[in-house]
Amino acid sequence: MSSVIQKRRTKKSTQKSKEVSQRTVDEGTTAEKKTHRKQIVKFVKNALEKGPAGLRAEFAAMKRFNDFEKMKAFKEAQEHGKNRYKDVGCLDHNRVKLHPPWPHDYIHANFVSTPSNPRRFICTQAPLDKSCADFWYMCLQEKVDSIFMLCNIMEKGAKKCCDYFACKDKPVLEFEEKGHKIIVKFESTGKMKFEKNTDAKITETVFTVEGPGGLAQKVTQYHWIDWPDRGVPTADMAIVELLAKTRPSKGPTVVHCSAGIGRTGSVVMIEYILDQLLGGQQIEETDKILQKIREQRNNSIQTDQQYLFVHQVILNYCLDKKMFDVDVKLAHLAFTEKYMKSVH
Repeated sequence: MSSVIQKRRTKKSTQKSKEVSQRTVDEGTTAEKKTHRKQIVKFVKNALEKGPAGLRAEFAAMKRFNDFEKMKAFKEAQEHGKNRYKDVGCLDHNRVKLHPPWPHDYIHANFVSTPSNPRRFICTQAPLDKSCADFWYMCLQEKVDSIFMLCNIMEKGAKKCCDYFACKDKPVLEFEEKGHKIIVKFESTGKMKFEKNTDAKITETVFTVEGPGGLAQKVTQYHWIDWPDRGVPTADMAIVELLAKTRPSKGPTVVHCSAGIGRTGSVVMIEYILDQLLGGQQIEETDKILQKIREQRNNSIQTDQQYLFVHQVILNYCLDKKMFDVDVKLAHLAFTEKYMKSVH
């Protein structure tokens, strides 16, 4: 009898300790949520108080410049026709270096980190006829499984990117650099499906890439067809969904537009803020964030419209996640009205 009583007591005691530990977890979670919310509120408050006009002034104060002392490889590559633009430099300290057996180590590309991932992105220019083989070898070397293509081949009557990828009409492409061959095979294509309503037109194409020494990699290219050059698309959740889709990748995501700094920089900055937001960290001041990105990919974000777009996307994300009370919703609405006038 006493052993039955003892068992009951032990059971009650175990149950009680479980309840206590669960309550502690819940309280911890609640406390974390409150802290997290405070951090988000601070970011939102700052953005809404500055408004589009204040953010444009903030962006204008961050002058863009090239320090060619920090871009020696870029200067040397100029004569070999490996750079798309003379005034869009590539920093030495974190540039992607191509390894042997590749005949040279230069490509106009930089590793760019987010707070939780030191190699989240490779930001690069759109491939040139002379750099297609380099581009695909980089993807093989760095085990890249996702590419964001944010430009079109032709824009406003000018060629912004070469035909570096296979398609239904040309299912196999071959590129060569000093005897080293890369083969790109078309596998499948279709429109990217979104959970939320969006205007974005993104094509999802899968390739198999094969290179020297038996290197092979499946790569998915997300081609954002309707993101205007030096402009911005609709600030909906398309970019958030695209980033979420590629976040689990083991290798870095390659991002390119034409120069690899404007539209490319906008995507990187949105992910940088989301990384802090999702990780429960304090979101830094956005001008400080842009400075950190520019220290990795020179002159990232080219226009004040792009800078505003980053803020509008994050604010819309917070609204979507029901983080706003009535007053903030009204302030957000006023911000959005001014934003729409600024970008159209």
